[in-house]
Amino acid sequence: MLLAARTADVDALNAGAQQIRRAAGELGAEHAYALPGGNRLTLAAGDAARVRVDDHGNGPDLLNGYRAVVSEIAEDGRIEITWRSRTPGEDAAVTSAWLTPDQVVSGALSLGYAMTIAASQGMTYDTSLLYGHGANAFATYPGLTRGKRANHLWLPLAVIENEDTRARLGDARTDKERLERAVEAFARYLGQSRPDPMISDLLHEPPASALVPSPTRTQAVRAGAARARSATVHDQRRHEYRRADEPKQLLAGVQEERELAGVRAWNRRPYGDRTDEELSRLIAAGPLNAGREDRAAAEAEETERALLEQIAADKACGETRGRREVAPIYPLLDRADEQLAVARTEQAREAAAAESAAKADERVRVLAAADGKGRIALRLAGTSRKEHRQLTQQATGERAAGWREAADARAEARRAVEAAWELVRSSPYAAVLGATEGQAPDIDTLAARLTEMREARVPARVQQIDTGDERRLSRAHGQAAAARENAAVYRAVAVDARTEQSLRVRIAEQHPKVHESEANARTDLRSAQSPRSARVADQGPRPYQPPVQSRTGPRRTP
Repeated sequence: MLLAARTADVDALNAGAQQIRRAAGELGAEHAYALPGGNRLTLAAGDAARVRVDDHGNGPDLLNGYRAVVSEIAEDGRIEITWRSRTPGEDAAVTSAWLTPDQVVSGALSLGYAMTIAASQGMTYDTSLLYGHGANAFATYPGLTRGKRANHLWLPLAVIENEDTRARLGDARTDKERLERAVEAFARYLGQSRPDPMISDLLHEPPASALVPSPTRTQAVRAGAARARSATVHDQRRHEYRRADEPKQLLAGVQEERELAGVRAWNRRPYGDRTDEELSRLIAAGPLNAGREDRAAAEAEETERALLEQIAADKACGETRGRREVAPIYPLLDRADEQLAVARTEQAREAAAAESAAKADERVRVLAAADGKGRIALRLAGTSRKEHRQLTQQATGERAAGWREAADARAEARRAVEAAWELVRSSPYAAVLGATEGQAPDIDTLAARLTEMREARVPARVQQIDTGDERRLSRAHGQAAAARENAAVYRAVAVDARTEQSLRVRIAEQHPKVHESEANARTDLRSAQSPRSARVADQGPRPYQPPVQSRTGPRRTP
């Protein structure tokens, strides 16, 4: 995993890693997406990607932070990503999901070769590569502890070394000097790091306490004011006591009338605090919302029924949807194995031809050692000069024929390997089988890859499809139950609101005082709630306002 402290460096590392893999022929088909603000995102089959949003839609659950591989890109811009998921107590499973172009454009996906140090907190990898520029001491430590096997720190000397040091020392003459200077410059930078301050340290000192007036002077002022009011206090209190008894008498009368009417107080009824307009909205919206939930429940139940029928039919036939969908892969692998067998045969022919050429070459060298002998020496050796020339020509011809046959066999073997690889790579199952590289491997690597496809990747795809069906079945069942429950709640709300509305009509006709008292109480409640809601809204965070785009990407023509 590539790590950096700043987002700009992460973007540069992602682009560089993608370019390196593209140049090496490790990526497949590409598609460019126009992002808001005029930016562009190019993704290719085989790219490392990172999920940036949560999505609990119809397919497998996508969580922000997932790292995946782009396994396929459709012609219409849809992207299939594949990742490994692990359930406690079970082996790791391969899961795939499709994303639409709109999801990608909205920021649901990005390149995943690199990430910030902050985003990697809690993660571990086999090897971690940290770009040190811009990382202080408090970011460098977690960045250098992500790798389980190895952690590498990359320091750009031309960036982290200051100009005075560079002017004083000049260019580094050896790799050792370059390393020592980079480490020294980075250590000097880390020594300047300071921990983030507490917010309480940034607060001002509390204001000084207010001055307390003299007790003697305060008592004198209060005594004078009391004497000035003593003439009128007695009369005012007598009138206040008389007025205070009036609401108590009125409340007692309303309570007595409510008891005669046989109804509970408005604040003890389910919707007694709602206004008449709110009751009318609840009554009108209840059936509409319940109908919408019923339709959602019916759709979920139909999906559940179809999945159950499909699973039952597959079970009766002794197969599953996963096995049925991967069935065409096995004939494809059989044809690739046939080409591999041809390559093996040609490889054996090449070895035999090379051995024959080597023996002929040995005879040529032996005969060449006798080229300087005279006629008598050749005759004593049991041969003649003519026969010696014939044997030399024959051995030379056999050597050349062996070399030619070996070269032809090697070329045929290579063509068979390329044909086998092209069968797999150009098939619709290339991403599933992991055959996205453009260059064909050697014979031994091809044999290992084909074995892996047959014994590991195809069964993993079967498990992925079958597990996805089980999850969709469980999700459809849960959605249907939740929708039915929501519909029942909407209907119950409408019934309760209609009951409250009818009760108010009866109270208004038969007990007008009770009706007037409840209406006033509801009005007072709304008046008290309005300022409180306004204060809460003022104290709360401001609602999100999407930024105004100064530039938009190109529009896709239909």
